[in-house]
Amino acid sequence: MKGKRVLALDVGNKRIGVAYSDPLGISANPLPLIENDEKVFEKIKKIVDEYNIGKIVIGLPLTLKGEEGEQARITREFAEKLKENIPNIEIEFIDERFTTSLAEQHLRETTKKSKRKKKLDSLAAVYILKTYLDQQQFKNG
Repeated sequence: MKGKRVLALDVGNKRIGVAYSDPLGISANPLPLIENDEKVFEKIKKIVDEYNIGKIVIGLPLTLKGEEGEQARITREFAEKLKENIPNIEIEFIDERFTTSLAEQHLRETTKKSKRKKKLDSLAAVYILKTYLDQQQFKNG
């Protein structure tokens, strides 16, 4: 996977936050939101091809107790369909419990109220990706 980037998705019912790493797996950069519609998998495939993505990390919304609820089930179903549409890509899940609240806090401190909602999902995807990249760096020493 050397030289390949990692793509992070914050899957929602209406929109999907998207972020990608640099080839070295150090930084996380947001991309524009994707509408979760009938063309969602085509849009993600285009990003995978354009950015030389080797792995997709999807935020898994666990409950505060760390259990999987309805939204986690929906997210796993989304990932299965994504794998059917992009079979050669590796997909991994990461606990996203606090990414949205971290993103909300960051936006409250840095962004006008009127612009927060549009940035929230993409920033949550950045936090998902940063968490994943940090874990990989810790694993690899």
